[in-house]
Amino acid sequence: MTLTAQPRVRRPKASLWALRIILLLHTALVGAQPILAGYFLAGEVDAMDAHGRIGSTVWMTGFLQVVIAGVYWLGGGGRPWPLLWSAVLVVAEFVQLTFGYLQNFAVHVPLGTAIVAVVIWMTIWSFRPAARRGRQEVKQ
Repeated sequence: MTLTAQPRVRRPKASLWALRIILLLHTALVGAQPILAGYFLAGEVDAMDAHGRIGSTVWMTGFLQVVIAGVYWLGGGGRPWPLLWSAVLVVAEFVQLTFGYLQNFAVHVPLGTAIVAVVIWMTIWSFRPAARRGRQEVKQ
């Protein structure tokens, strides 16, 4: 009887935790945006200053998320789709920032809603068991 060693499956560990942390930060930032916009609409003029500063921070956080998602995929053995969605988010957040400064709310509000939904969806996914599975396990 010959025993063959099972090939060691590479699973993301540190890169997944880094992705989770950046996603939690991203979620907090994008979640604050509609709250601050609501305060502004309720008469708190200073809330728009914070809304603008956080908007710029969200975009920079998106860039960092792209890098971490790349490490999760290439270095950690995770799936490639978080990198793709992170890149889509960076583009969407740049468009969001631009339309916000242009005060084009017909684009700014629905795009912001979509960004919040995608970031929350990715954050929830990152804590599910599927995020821990390596690429090799998914193909089987």
